[in-house]
Amino acid sequence: MKKSNLYSRYLIAFLFSAIIFQAGCKKEKGYYSTQDINSGTSLNIYDYLKSKPGVYDSLLLVIDKLKMKSILTDSSVSVFAVSNPSFQLAIRNLNDTRRANGKRAIYLTELASGFAPALADLEKAKNDSAHLDTMVSRYIVKGLFKSTDFSLGDGRELLSVRGDYPMHGKRQYADAQGMQNGGPEVIEFANTKRSVFTPNWAFAYTSSVNIQAKNGIVHLIQPDHVFGYDEFARRLTFIPPPTNLFKKVLGKMEVKFNNPDYKDGTVNPGEKFIKLFDDNVLTKFICHFNVQNVKPVTFLWHPVTPVVSNVYTLTSANDSKEYSRNPKSWRVEGSQDEVNWTLLDTRQDMVFESNFQNKVYDFNNEVAYLHYRIVFLSNTGDDLFQLSEWTMNFRTIYK
Repeated sequence: MKKSNLYSRYLIAFLFSAIIFQAGCKKEKGYYSTQDINSGTSLNIYDYLKSKPGVYDSLLLVIDKLKMKSILTDSSVSVFAVSNPSFQLAIRNLNDTRRANGKRAIYLTELASGFAPALADLEKAKNDSAHLDTMVSRYIVKGLFKSTDFSLGDGRELLSVRGDYPMHGKRQYADAQGMQNGGPEVIEFANTKRSVFTPNWAFAYTSSVNIQAKNGIVHLIQPDHVFGYDEFARRLTFIPPPTNLFKKVLGKMEVKFNNPDYKDGTVNPGEKFIKLFDDNVLTKFICHFNVQNVKPVTFLWHPVTPVVSNVYTLTSANDSKEYSRNPKSWRVEGSQDEVNWTLLDTRQDMVFESNFQNKVYDFNNEVAYLHYRIVFLSNTGDDLFQLSEWTMNFRTIYK
């Protein structure tokens, strides 16, 4: 009897231990078996967002002001909806920059309307409204895409509803319950910046996915995302350059190399010097670059009549930063006879923070020269040099 009782106790203890072991080894709840956040509504996308008061008011304000409502009611699109906190972060960043420059705060309503008293410049207000249009359009992509459409390989390219700007979607799984990639699926929604190199991309992530609306799919962006990615404050504090003199004053542009072996178009016949003047940042001029030469590459402009220039712009190309092909040091000179040159501007250790970045450089000059040139002395390290656009400009100086 005692032996039987002892056996029973051992049996109970063994079963209890087995139950604990099984519970401990059981796959954690949520590990790839989490139910997808996938709901539906009979409303169109616009009305669905409007049915969430206090959440998407900023997005709808911009949509209304930019006359994009029909896109969210009639078109077949997928929307990565940005909530109010995302806009608030963007506006805060913008106004921090404005205050640092002694300018008063500006608000989303003013930016979207294209009329902002804080700017005191109607043209600047219109440009800012256009920038806002560009940025919000990137969150609305052509076609119907659920999270499963981004599950193969490295995801897929998406095109913005206006301008066909390339965005990118990729399915991932969030971390949960102490397990990496153990939670529900999310979409990594990226601004590609027209680069094939993912380290140059800017990313946003969804909090909910696959909301089926009447005319499309809605994915909700996490509220800690800054609307506009990393472009919002930069775009809206950028002062556009004045009139491009290349268009106003006829003349001849040419490129010269100090090395006789270098010729225009030898790197790529489709990326010649003329591409600097086609108003298209997607094209570029590329050439060999020998940093041992005193004057590796020189751009020249010969206007038909003497003209005053006191501004110039340079725009980086599609992959300059990845390959260290951006100009770093240069000087600008003016001449009446191409023999005697006057130094007008010099720059050293310049940095282009991103591809397709337009830099505006002002310099002091009141003389109408018949010849201008930029002598590029160094780049950021590569044996090739490239830019997508170059202009010479004039800004009226009020004294």
